[in-house]
Amino acid sequence: MALPPLLQEHIEELRNKGFEIEVKEGKEICILFKNYLVPEKIWTPAKTDLLIITHPTYPNSKLDMFWVDPPLSLKSKKSPNAASPDTQCEKSWQRFSWHVQSWNPAHDSLITYLHTVNDRLNKDE
Repeated sequence: MALPPLLQEHIEELRNKGFEIEVKEGKEICILFKNYLVPEKIWTPAKTDLLIITHPTYPNSKLDMFWVDPPLSLKSKKSPNAASPDTQCEKSWQRFSWHVQSWNPAHDSLITYLHTVNDRLNKDE
C-alpha cells in the first residue's frame, strides 16, 4: 500500500527540517520520530521515540493521541496526566491520551499535530 501523497509530502517536509522518521504501513500507518526532543526542564529523559498513528484516509482521519518509548517521567515526580502503558504497532509504549479539540483536513496535518504534541509536553502535568 502506498502512503497517501499528502502524508508523504508532510513526512518529507519534516525530514527536511531534521526529523528522523520511520514509517510502517499496514491497516494503520505508524509514523515514528526517532530521538524526539522533549523539554528537559519538565521530562526525563530529554529525548524519546515518538509514535503518531494515522490511517490511509489521511488527512481526513483525525490524528488522536501519541505514544513514546522510553516512557517519560515528570521531573516534578508527579504522575503524568492521561499517560498509560499501551501496545501499538507491535511494540509497548507509554500512551498520552491527548486529543485535539477540532480537526479540519483542509488545514490540519501531521505537521500541525506536532504542535499539539509539543503543547502537551510543555505542561508539567
